[in-house]
Amino acid sequence: MIRKICTLMLCAVMALPVLAAAENVVEILPTTPPMPRPVVEANLYGADDLTAYYEDYGDEYALPALTESERERLPEIRRRWENGERPESSILNRTEQVHVSVIQLPPEQYEGERCFLLLPNRDLTDEELLQVVDAFGQLGLTLDPDALSWHNCMRGGGIEVAIRSFRDEERERLSELTGLYTRAGLRPGSAFTDLVMDDGVGQVSLDEDDFNGLDGFRFRPARRLTDEELLQRIALDQADIGASPEELAGYEGQLRQELRLRLGMPISARRGTYEAVEPFDSGNEYGDSRMAYSSSFTEMGGAGRRWSGSIDIATGKLIEGSVDLDNRYVADSVMASDIRMDPWDEKWATVAVDAVTALCGFEESGIAEIWNWCETNLNDLLGVEVRIVTADGGVYRAGISYTLEKVMTLQYNDAVSIAAEDDYYIHMMTMEEVPVNE
Repeated sequence: MIRKICTLMLCAVMALPVLAAAENVVEILPTTPPMPRPVVEANLYGADDLTAYYEDYGDEYALPALTESERERLPEIRRRWENGERPESSILNRTEQVHVSVIQLPPEQYEGERCFLLLPNRDLTDEELLQVVDAFGQLGLTLDPDALSWHNCMRGGGIEVAIRSFRDEERERLSELTGLYTRAGLRPGSAFTDLVMDDGVGQVSLDEDDFNGLDGFRFRPARRLTDEELLQRIALDQADIGASPEELAGYEGQLRQELRLRLGMPISARRGTYEAVEPFDSGNEYGDSRMAYSSSFTEMGGAGRRWSGSIDIATGKLIEGSVDLDNRYVADSVMASDIRMDPWDEKWATVAVDAVTALCGFEESGIAEIWNWCETNLNDLLGVEVRIVTADGGVYRAGISYTLEKVMTLQYNDAVSIAAEDDYYIHMMTMEEVPVNE
């Protein structure tokens, strides 16, 4: 009897989950799956967004936007235009000495944008604001201040020389094509034109006062540039290079040897796209007039060190050269520091001499003088400049970081170029005339 009762109880317990499950049955009804969201990938060749660079500046003339004053005046200016008032001149597609301009864009090559607005580092006058409204009107558009962005506007100059920078693969091709242009005589099939609507690329010249010293702005489409387009750019930049391919090759070889001797550059370093033959004049009346060949180089397969320099083409000797030994000084975020030490401490001279002798391979006996010259600022990284004068009158200028206590940058000047630079410095500080170096 007890066994029977236990058996019945066990059966009842085993049935409970079944009954419970029966009471909570979920019926699956036929339905449509949720619509998948499209995956929008960023365009590798799209416009550069510089917000992170400018966000701490607090300068309303650095961002792609109208100022508060311009926004307040815009409705009245637009009303006047709608009532038939027109500006004295049009700024649509103005490409020369631009103060304000609206450049028409082919939307299929610029991520749907139909025009690009160039604004100065000051408030627009009413007439200039009317010109902007009119230029948009000619394109069948209405100026919407809230729609302005890095894709369709640049204001005040600054660091943006183009709507976007060259991408890595474009730089590689640019370097190769530059070599073919300067050494093998390769030329583009057609000339570069300023108007963007011609072929998708273009440029304007800017009024430097209105754009913080920037003299031009270049338009590159949101796509991979062709070899022909890169070659057109090279032809424009290298038009007055001033030497034959054979001469350039010879000058390059001499510069490589001098940078190896003076600044430890590997002979295998890759030459950049820039090279020129022109008077070595620092842009002031105290510069010397020697004809110089100049170029730059990047270390291959190493720490990415970069060299640049100029040689006197008459003697093949280095006039000026520099190297970035540690490019961490350009990182604003993690390396910026307010650490300050004694710039006159003798240890800085030791740090500088050790770096120069290790890099250049000459003995300390070749050093005539060592000076702790001044404090310096390596892109917000405080430090000290130490000058090492060599027996032949040349000067090494070592930029040493307080934070890292090591040489970050090193520059060499021969006796003539350093004297010209110091003469100019004296002139700027005292406004007194000093003898010009011949």
